[in-house]
Amino acid sequence: LTRIPNPDGDKPDAGHERTEMASLEVGKVQIYTGDGKGKTTAALGLAMRAKGYGLDVLMLQFAKKLHCAEHDAAPRLGLRIEAGPMRDTPEACAEQIMELAREQMIKVDVLILDELGEAIRRGFVTREDVEGLIALKPATTELVLTGRGLLPLADLADLVTEMRPVKHYFDEGLLARQGIEY
Repeated sequence: LTRIPNPDGDKPDAGHERTEMASLEVGKVQIYTGDGKGKTTAALGLAMRAKGYGLDVLMLQFAKKLHCAEHDAAPRLGLRIEAGPMRDTPEACAEQIMELAREQMIKVDVLILDELGEAIRRGFVTREDVEGLIALKPATTELVLTGRGLLPLADLADLVTEMRPVKHYFDEGLLARQGIEY
């Protein structure tokens, strides 16, 4: 896995101290899905809010093909983002991400599986894998799933938000812009 550098040094928990007050009373399962823009952005907003209250947040990313600006900004905010190594096959990458998710589920307050929808679409992760992960979820851990095509998992979630494009400048020929879409 590729660990985004920590601004506080190489210590894995540097900058991630938890206070006695920092914990969730109730953790839920959230899904951000749909064909519209904003799924990862919504999850990052939630992550930033949680960090602001001292919660321990980990974002695991499937299928990110580009270096994204959040990889540079996250360490400055004390946010941990990990992605599978691009040199591995997509299947191996997804397997590593799911294994890390199972390991970390009991250690963090908020766990975000970004682009899970793509991993499911490509057959690298199954509904049963997600059900198993949810079964491991402590009652005080928030689990956030993002990606297209996650509506079939809606029955597993407590909150489902579908991003739907109403109007987008992409339709006028403006491609993804650095700092806005990636």
